[in-house]
Amino acid sequence: MAVVAGGKARLHRVPGLYREHVKNELWRPLSERSGTPAPTLRTTISRSLETQLRHWLFRAMEAEQQLADRITLRCDLKELHSCRAHGLAEDEPEDTETQEDLDVVHLAYCTPAKQLPDVIDTWLDLTPETTPKPIPGLARSNANFDLFASVTGYLMPRARLRRDLQQLLDDARSTYTLRPDHRGLRHRVDPTVEALAIAAATSASNDPERGSAGAHLNRAWTAAYALHPDPVKAYSETIKAVEAAAHATVEPNNRKATLGSMIKVLENTRARWVVGIGHAPSSNGAETVERMMRLLWTGQTSRHGGSHPTRDETLAEARAAVNLAVALLSFFTDGLLYQAPSAP
Repeated sequence: MAVVAGGKARLHRVPGLYREHVKNELWRPLSERSGTPAPTLRTTISRSLETQLRHWLFRAMEAEQQLADRITLRCDLKELHSCRAHGLAEDEPEDTETQEDLDVVHLAYCTPAKQLPDVIDTWLDLTPETTPKPIPGLARSNANFDLFASVTGYLMPRARLRRDLQQLLDDARSTYTLRPDHRGLRHRVDPTVEALAIAAATSASNDPERGSAGAHLNRAWTAAYALHPDPVKAYSETIKAVEAAAHATVEPNNRKATLGSMIKVLENTRARWVVGIGHAPSSNGAETVERMMRLLWTGQTSRHGGSHPTRDETLAEARAAVNLAVALLSFFTDGLLYQAPSAP
C-alpha cells in the first residue's frame, strides 16, 4: 500500500492495526534541514514541552472534571491532600475556588513530568472522540464541513483538544504521537515503514490460506510501538504471524507445524523451492527466505526455559523482528515463494 503524499491511505480489513494512516511531515529547524535526512525525535519530555502539556491537560480536565479521580486511580498518583508540591507549581491558575477546580489544577500542574504521558493517555482513553454537532443547512457530505466547523466553533471540544495535542507533539518532535484511533498515545513510526506493515497485514487478512497472520502482525506491531512497549510479546507475535502465513505453503499437511519445522522442510528440500523475482526464478531466493526465517526463529531468546537463564528480547530486537516478519509475509501472501514445477 503506497503512502499518499499529503493525504491518507486507508485500511479496511484489519481490525486494530490502523484504520487510517496519515503521512506526517515533521517540521525541522533550519540548522537541521541540510543535515540528517529525517528529523531527530526527542525521546524525553523537554521542559518546554512539559509546560505546554500541563497547560493542555488543564484545558482538557476543565471540561472533564469528573474524570480526575479515575485518572488519579489508574495512574496511581498522589491525591491532592497528600501532595506537598501543590501550591508551589509554576504557572498554575490562580482563580481556583471549588474542590473540582483544585483537583484539576493538582492533576495538571503537580503530576510528575515522567507520568504526564500516562495521564494524557488515560484521558484519551476515557474520552472517546465525538463528531461535530450538525449545522443547519450544511450537508455532512460537504467537503468543507471540517474547515467550516473549526472556524465557527462547532467542532466538539474533545476533537479540538486532540488536534491541539497532536500539534504540540509534532512541534516538539516528540517520540510520542496519537494512535490512529485517537484513544491513546504510541511511539512514532516512519510513515513508509508503517505503510508496508499495513499492506502486509491487509494482504494476509484478505487471504484465507494465511490464517491469523494479519491479526498476529497487528498484535506484534501494537506491542512494539505502544506507549509502554512489550518486546517479548511483540517478538512472540511475529513468530506466530510468520508461522500462520507460511503454513499453507510449506507444511499444509502438518497441523502441528511450527516455524522451526518449516525451516527444516525448506532446508531439506531446497531444490524444490524458488522465488519468483526476476525473469528467471531461482532457488537462491528460496534460500534467502529460509535464512530470514531462521534468523527470526533463533533470535527469540526467551522462547524456552532451561538450566541457563533466558534473556528477554530487547525493544530494538523486537522491532527488527516485526520488520522482518513484514517482509516474510509478503513472500507468502503474494505467492513469491513456491515449489518449482516438476520436470515432465
